[in-house]
Formats: sequence, structure tokens, C-alpha cells
Amino acid sequence: MKKILLKISAFLFFTTFLSVNAYSISLPKVGGNSGGGGGNIEETKLKFTKIFFESSLEYMEAQAYLFEALEMNDEASKTRKSIEFVKNEKNKEGKRLTNAFNSVSENSTAIKGALTKESATSSEAKILYAKSLPHAVKGLLGTVQLPPEAKALLDTLQADKMAALKLGDFMKVLPKIPQYVQSATTVGRLIVSGAKSRGVEGADDATAAMGDL
Repeated sequence: MKKILLKISAFLFFTTFLSVNAYSISLPKVGGNSGGGGGNIEETKLKFTKIFFESSLEYMEAQAYLFEALEMNDEASKTRKSIEFVKNEKNKEGKRLTNAFNSVSENSTAIKGALTKESATSSEAKILYAKSLPHAVKGLLGTVQLPPEAKALLDTLQADKMAALKLGDFMKVLPKIPQYVQSATTVGRLIVSGAKSRGVEGADDATAAMGDL
């Protein structure tokens, strides 16, 4: 009888142990997985920031050369300073994010207006224009990858209110990414078509690299 009781006790202990462990394994990590299936915040943020910073820095580099080609020296100098700020990882990530976002957006508007005029046609201007093309293409090809990564991060942050509070700068930028990408794509096409119409070296290669964008 004692042996039977011991076996029953052991069985009950074992099943209880399994059920407790199964429950603990299924619990989500605090600040980790989102309730909306957005995934781990750090991993999702890393995917977005990697593409964003790489593409925006390339785009700003292209914009700086274009401003020089257009003899818009104040804008070129301001853009170079923004590049330095964004590259400096000692600066807060959120501030680097908003700086890059604002710089690319404002520069795109300025360049769009300047390139529609008869400008950047001298030999010196064409050399600077040519230097901008590889950066413009790389920046644009990276930029068009942003919308799904931005949405994934936004969904994840909306499911974790504490994380959203900590990443306030991200919450300001993420909803604007579709418009940002649309603007960058429009201006990117204009940069490449403008290079072709001016006979800038590398314009054909840039056109081919852009593909159907």
C-alpha cells in the first residue's frame, strides 16, 4: 500500500512540475515580444535602423554633392554637418534618426526645385553631379526597403507602451516613412533623369541600377 501511495505522490509531483514549467515557458518576456505579434523590439528596431541610417547617409552624401554642383554652398555645408552628426554614434540614436529624416526631407524639396531650372550644366558642376549618382542610387535602393520594416517596428511599439515612451523620436518618424519614401523616390528619379539630360557621366549606369523604381 505504501508503495502505491509513493507512486501516486511521485506521479502527482511530476505532472505538477511539468504544468508549472509549461506555463512559465509560455509567458512572454516583459518588454520583449509584443502582444500584436510584432516580434522582439530590439531585433525589429535593429532591422529598421540599419536600413534607415545606411540609406539616409548615402542619400545625404548625394545631396551634398548636388548642392555643390548647384552652387548652393550653404545647403551643402549644412548637409555635411548633418552627415557628421548622424554618423557619430555618441549622439543619441533618436536625435540621429530625426536629424537624418529632417535633413533628407528638406534637402529633397530644395533639390527638386533647383533641378527643374537650367542649372548644374558647367563641366565642374557635371563632375560633382557624377559623384552624387552612386550615392543617390544606393540611398534610394535602401530607402524603398523601409516601409515594411517601419510598420513592423511601429506595430511592435504600439503593443508595448513602455517601449513607445522610451522611443518617442521613433514614434514621431515611423508614421511618416511612407511619405518620406515617396518623396525620396520622386527626387531620386529626378536626379537620375537630370543627370541624363545634362550628359553627366554615369547617368546610364544609374538609370539601369534604378530599374523600375
